Amino acid sequence: MTTFRLPQYRIVARWAVVLGLAMWALAVGAAENFTIVALPDTQFYSKNHPAIFQAQADWIIANRQKLNIVYVAHLGDIVEDGDTYPEQWIAATNALYRLLQAGIPLGVVPGNHDHRGGIKLYNQFFGLGTFTNRPWYGGHYGADNRNHYDLFSAGGLPFVAVYLDFDRAKIDYAPLDAWANGVLRSNANRRAMVVTHCILKTDGTDDPSRSPSAYASLGGNPNLFLMLCGHNHGEAYRAETNATGVVHIVLSDYQNEKNGGNGWLRLYQFAPAENVIRVKTYSPTLNQYRTGPASEFTIPYPMHRP
Repeated sequence: MTTFRLPQYRIVARWAVVLGLAMWALAVGAAENFTIVALPDTQFYSKNHPAIFQAQADWIIANRQKLNIVYVAHLGDIVEDGDTYPEQWIAATNALYRLLQAGIPLGVVPGNHDHRGGIKLYNQFFGLGTFTNRPWYGGHYGADNRNHYDLFSAGGLPFVAVYLDFDRAKIDYAPLDAWANGVLRSNANRRAMVVTHCILKTDGTDDPSRSPSAYASLGGNPNLFLMLCGHNHGEAYRAETNATGVVHIVLSDYQNEKNGGNGWLRLYQFAPAENVIRVKTYSPTLNQYRTGPASEFTIPYPMHRP
């Protein structure tokens, strides 16, 4: 494992040669590039800066064609105070519902702040009634939408995105992980990403708030290649090797910066013909990209077979 120290963040990487992916890698020829957007920890936008949240959504819609944005993943902590203040959820819907109205596939997941005082409002505004009939919605665990999965395709590649609830030690993660493993196995022909609010600390190690770690429970699935999280304030990256290849685990969370995060969002730009994912960090409100090795880097990922 190699650790790169930064003034504010640490980025951790363990690279390995990617082998044995022939079972599920697709020859996509000159497949078009596409982008997945990640929205980390918007809680203070919902509470204090709704215009920033709306600007993020508007920017995604405005750049949908230019960047070929095919999917948006919210990393949890949509609001700050859970069931306490409904107006925070109204602010969140004023942003995220814009994406749904534009027909952009969206997945959301609760973080610990979304659980404050209960989970009723999450399920009221982002529950089964909001997502069940969406063409990308795959299914859910239990009676609500805290744990669910989405199905979509881009660049000639089929994907499954699995979302897992987080509320520190208050959740029994064993049955959730068993369900998630079942979803990943039943979609073995799809490239898999897992989104859950808490995986990494900013030094790239597992956050003990989530035990067992999401990677320890799910990382053995041969189709899994990407895990996204927020929660801890900063940026981190870790690469783990399973029997088939590399699983890339990425933390992004900017809530401790000015204005609750200054609008920073993550772009995962897939270039199938080059077999890389370019990771960039951009703020629509600042109209600038964030530079530095923890904010802008390239992940090797096999998509195209010559």
